[in-house]
Amino acid sequence: MSKRTLDVLGAIFVLLFFLPVGLVMLVGIRCCRPGPIFFREETLGLNGRTFGRWRLYRPAQDESLFDQVLWRAGLGDLPSAVNVIDGDMSLIGPRPQSPGQDAYLRKGRPDYGRRLEARPGMIWPRGAEGEPSWSAELDYVARWSVLADLRVAALYAVQGLFREEQGVD
Repeated sequence: MSKRTLDVLGAIFVLLFFLPVGLVMLVGIRCCRPGPIFFREETLGLNGRTFGRWRLYRPAQDESLFDQVLWRAGLGDLPSAVNVIDGDMSLIGPRPQSPGQDAYLRKGRPDYGRRLEARPGMIWPRGAEGEPSWSAELDYVARWSVLADLRVAALYAVQGLFREEQGVD
């Protein structure tokens, strides 16, 4: 089975599994604050191609407790499953970055561009300490396999589901 097939089937499963949670999220957001629920963030994808990544809208100010809980639980990127189905992202892959973040990070890491040899993921490779790391992402890109995806997913489920935010937004 190919990575793309696993991605599409996995994204459909994620959307169906989280459908009840998604409905509660939509109602909760609408009750807690005005404004948009979703937004599209310009993101670099495979081979540096840009696309609009779907995410929950996160207010810069006056964030509600409900918003904080959603983001802390890692549900802010749940709409990105649509990008996986569209082929712009994978379930598992390097952290999605905006063009501005990419330009800044390339200055300090000459090998940073190798991350664009894979589609960005909803779930990111983590280092031994359980935190996302550039070296874990580069290693993932160089040595991708179905077992690598299963390992990353298992580590995410065990270590990262209710994590402190990683500050990449």
